[in-house]
This record gives sequence, structure tokens and C-alpha cells, in this order.
Amino acid sequence: MSEPVPAELERIDDLLARLLAQVTPLPAERIAVSDETAASLIGRTLAEPLCAAVDHPPFDVSAMDGWVTTLADAAEASSGAPRRLTCVGDAAAGHALSATPLRDGECQRIATGAPIPQGATTVIPVERSSIVDPERGGVLLQRVPAELPAHVWVSGGVKVGAHIRRRGEDQRVGSLLAEAGATIDAGLLAVIFSSGAADLSLVRRPRVALLTTGDELLSGAANGGIRDSNGPALAALIAAEGGEVVARAHVGDTAEATGAVVAALAAQADLLVTTGGVSVGAHDHVGAALATHFELVVWRLAIQPGKPLLLGRRRAGGDGALWAIGLPGNPVSAFVVGVEVALPLLRALAGRPAGGLRAVGLLEERVESPLGRRSFLRLAALRDEDGAPLHDPSGRVRVRLAGEQGSHQVSVLARTDYLGVVPEEIAEYAAGEAIELHPLPRASRRITAPNG
Repeated sequence: MSEPVPAELERIDDLLARLLAQVTPLPAERIAVSDETAASLIGRTLAEPLCAAVDHPPFDVSAMDGWVTTLADAAEASSGAPRRLTCVGDAAAGHALSATPLRDGECQRIATGAPIPQGATTVIPVERSSIVDPERGGVLLQRVPAELPAHVWVSGGVKVGAHIRRRGEDQRVGSLLAEAGATIDAGLLAVIFSSGAADLSLVRRPRVALLTTGDELLSGAANGGIRDSNGPALAALIAAEGGEVVARAHVGDTAEATGAVVAALAAQADLLVTTGGVSVGAHDHVGAALATHFELVVWRLAIQPGKPLLLGRRRAGGDGALWAIGLPGNPVSAFVVGVEVALPLLRALAGRPAGGLRAVGLLEERVESPLGRRSFLRLAALRDEDGAPLHDPSGRVRVRLAGEQGSHQVSVLARTDYLGVVPEEIAEYAAGEAIELHPLPRASRRITAPNG
């Protein structure tokens, strides 16, 4: 039997729809393309389409190591009888072409990537050549000789025009290489550098200020305090999604100090993320501090873990951070809400699709969830002896609970491959049922001690 979501709680789908409808990407900036800027481009978002500024390759080049020759010689070599060619030079990658056109009966040694000489039409791979007449015992070469030979014999299976990469074969000037909104990774970075682009229009990297709260984090574990795991974990999530943590701070449980730190951090960032102090306790002051600068969008979500949540938009006429999100203090709650709410907001600010990846899993055991709240279970994939996730015949990942599911039990995150989604209307899933999965980075890696 299903139960309605309590009136004071909001469904996460409804919240994200409302939130993302109000978010616009940050302004664009032009960044030069150079060896010095290459590393800083990773994770950035294209604000404009990327088009080729030059042809690639910029001229006809060889696709093989071997010998380059003319149309007539290639045709004769294909007739079956060995064709003797006089070697008249060397075409090397990165070197200028000879000014003398290649003539019939001649060849040049050529390297992969070297420009095709004038008059040449065909590259013959070295493995189809010899430097001694085959009729006198010459054998096919296995590699290009270091010294230029006087003559080369070629024969058999030579296709006119073969093994030449034509100018612009990969990219023509003006051709579309990547759409606006694409995230720069190593693959796209290679395309950018080959495109000849002098600079790029990129969405500005979101600047994030991170605030942890609570007296319990001030004293140190030996004196009754608790070590902070929220700050480092959230900073890592933000960096992995292309955000830049420009400031981090901690504040104790006093209203005046919380208000002062919130004001200082909000002035430095596009997004302010806080953890702790958002519930209804006597020492929870984050809500009042945020309300000074932000209009409240939501207070509590119908999810588990992570019901306490503050989300605010900068007040009209204000300056500083555009958005603020107050996450719960329990470490697993902060992590889950960070993944499910803070990261979509961050992606939208960066000009990228807000949603994360989705997959389908097959439960190996029964799981429970409170009716009226969406649960995000911490799940681990079953893995083979090499540490790769196991799948059922339909391609679904086989998953089980990664460990205890308490919002304070942070150690389970070391074994979590997926957040498993149980809808508000479902109280339990039986073993063997399908479950929606939100992959975490660990899901894409092999694990050294699978199922250990």
C-alpha cells in the first residue's frame, strides 16, 4: 500500500524540475589554446560550437612506412612481375617536400605522416618490397632500411592511390567538430589541438565556496570531536564535475559567526555549499544566515538519506553567489544530496546537461524503503575474479547492499558503486527485481579485491 508524500516535503523530481528551469549557464570567456592552457581546459564546457580552422591533415600524407611511387609504376607492379625502381630520395615526416617531381621509374623512401612528393600517387608498404632482385634471392623486407638503397623491387597487390591520407580527409575548414555544451576531455582536447583553433569560447568554470559547520568538528576526535569528511568529499565531487572550490571555511554553532562566514563566502562564489545546521535544532543557524542573502526555494526533501535540505536563490538586487545549497551534516546524507541535487545544479551552471547517468541493476537481496520517501541505497556490484562488474543475461548489473545504510555510516562509501533508487511508492524490492542505478565513479573501475 502506498502513502502520499507528506505535505511539508517535496519530491526530488519536482524540486529538480523547478530548480533547473531557473538556472542559466554562467557567462562565457575566451581562453587561448596552447600547451600552457591544455591541462586547465579539461572539464570545461564549450559555449560555442567547435569548427575546424584548418584542414586536417593539412596536405596529402603517407599512411605507411615504405616507398612512394608514380601511377605507372604502381600499375606495373600490380601486374605480377617485380618492378625495379630507382630510389632518388627520402620523404620524412616534418620535413619539406623535394622541389623535383617524382618521375616514372623512381621512388622515394617515405615515413608514416610524411608529405606525398609531387608526381607520386601510391605508397607501397615496406613489407611488399625488397632491395635485392627477387629473381636473385631477394626476400621481402620487414622494416625500412636505415640506408637509402640504390634500387627497390616492388610487386604484387599494389593498389593505385593506396595508403595515402588525403588533405582534409579528417577535417575540412569550417566543419563542425563538437557542439556547444560539450565537455572537454582528453579525446576532445586532441580534436581541439588538431582543429587549428587559436582560442575557445568556454562557459566560465563555476566558483564554489564550501562551508562546514558544527562545534563537534572543532575539538578534534581525541577530545570528543568528529573528523570532517564532508568538506573533502564535497570538494572532490565538485572538482570532478568541473567546478572550482575557491574558498573553504568552518564555523561553530553560533548565529553571529555563521552569519558572518556565510556573507564572506557568498561574496566570493557563484554557488555556496554548506553542510550541517539545516535541521530544526536549537544550534542550527545556517537557515537564518542563508535567508539574509537568498530566497528559499525548498526546505526539506522526501528522500532518504538527506531529508533536511535548504536551497536558495540570490535575492533580487543582491550580489555574490547566485545559489546556495545547505546539505545535511550526516556524511552519507551530505554525499547523497550532493550527488543528486548539488551536482545537477553545478552542471547546469557550467552549461552542461544537468542529469547524471542511469543504469539498470538486478538485486541479489531484498531491500526496504520508507513509503513516501525516495531512497538512495548504497549498492555494490558483484564482480568477477578480475574485479569487473557482473551482469545478468539481459545486461543488468548484479548488485547488493554495500553495507549498513545508516546516514552516519560513512565507511560504506568506500564500497559503493551505485546509488540504487527506490521510488516513493515502493516499500520493498525482492531479490531478483530490477532497480534503477545512478553510477558513481567506482562503478567504471576494476576493483583489486572484488567482493572482499
